[in-house]
Amino acid sequence: MRRNRLFLLASLWCSLPLAEAGGDCPSMTRVGFSDLGYTSYRENGRISGIAVDVVNELARRSGCKFEFHWYPRQRLFVELQAGRIDMAMGAFRTPERDAYARHLPYAYLQYDLILRDASGQSYASLSDFVERGTGRLNITRGLVYDSAIETQLARLATAGRLELVNDFETVFGKLEMGRADGTVATAAIYAKYLQHPRLKDSVTVIPIAEAAPRFTGIYVSKKNISPEVRLRYASALKTMVADQYVAGLYGRYIDEATIKRTFRLGAAPLQAALSTSD
Repeated sequence: MRRNRLFLLASLWCSLPLAEAGGDCPSMTRVGFSDLGYTSYRENGRISGIAVDVVNELARRSGCKFEFHWYPRQRLFVELQAGRIDMAMGAFRTPERDAYARHLPYAYLQYDLILRDASGQSYASLSDFVERGTGRLNITRGLVYDSAIETQLARLATAGRLELVNDFETVFGKLEMGRADGTVATAAIYAKYLQHPRLKDSVTVIPIAEAAPRFTGIYVSKKNISPEVRLRYASALKTMVADQYVAGLYGRYIDEATIKRTFRLGAAPLQAALSTSD
């Protein structure tokens, strides 16, 4: 293991017709993961989670091989841009990332506000918390939010009510100890941490009305991965979205009501995005 990276191999093969789509597989595609709750986490020396399940199925359907690497979230896209990895998982689309990688969405994310109940107050939204609350949110470095959330976080930062930390394990550890009042996270992230007995019944999940569901997916290097291979991966993901395989993966980790809320826009927008060319 080098520079806090964990190497694993996803070497699943199959002879599906889809494996013929696009260019020849690279000898290995290096995939970067980071701490994102049930999306990707490390346990007993292994990288696990929804994103790992997605890549394993992508390997099966595309016939290609993948190698797993672990990074702090704030370094993940530095490594992708530098060409030291070929894919980054659990990725929100941004214009900056589009310059050096192709975004392949496979699911939606929906941010919620997670608050400790100790304050005794209730809030209707993130903006309501910003306006009427006095608590401090802890936010993980390296994450990107949509403009509605970024606006409110900027207001909290100006008021001295926002703290940046390195990972979600730290965020929820501070919530457990009463050293933070809340955070902003998706269900795939907080569902894992709220299993802890000291958090499960002591926090409130508040949907952020200001934020709509957004695509989450894979960023694939334009420098290292050819357009033909990117098309191969997009085609495989499109079949995984169409047959509800990805939504089924989320069902292994998250309750049905939350999945329905998060995936309420359906598969069609994801399929359309996967059908566009680079």
